[in-house]
Amino acid sequence: MDGYVNVDNNAHFKADINHDLNLYPYPFNDSEFDEVLASHIIEHLDDPLDFLQEIYRLAKNDAKIIIKCPHFSGNWFHPRHKSAISSKLFSFLDKNNSEYYHDADFVVKRIVLKWLGNTSLGKRKNLIMKFLNKSINFLANLNVAFTERIWCYWVGGFEEIVFEVEAKK
Repeated sequence: MDGYVNVDNNAHFKADINHDLNLYPYPFNDSEFDEVLASHIIEHLDDPLDFLQEIYRLAKNDAKIIIKCPHFSGNWFHPRHKSAISSKLFSFLDKNNSEYYHDADFVVKRIVLKWLGNTSLGKRKNLIMKFLNKSINFLANLNVAFTERIWCYWVGGFEEIVFEVEAKK
């Protein structure tokens, strides 16, 4: 992506840095980035919470962090996915949670479920599917907790969940 330091462990992609994101620390300085975009990475890693701790180390105070990944209800389509992610991901970094891990402090600004991701929609030029997708996304995001607990199984699961958070240091 233009304007970003691109990291990938697959040599076939022309990333700026080739690095296995399961190996810590990453080759960056503390508090180096104002913004971090992790698109469809976290579900491939051994431990999503270790990844978030490392992202916290790399982020400046108030850095914007966007994490996109498959929602747990549609996660297992890819044979290399290791983790299923729900809207509760960042609650495991909350010091008020009895099951608290790590020393990272994030403020969750927004969580969005997407029934059909951009890849699926790109293949579907059908206006009915686009309308249906918009309608389901709108209704699902009225109450993400209810959608995850009950409703996601009625509509066949969600392809993507997007977290917008800020690092607080």
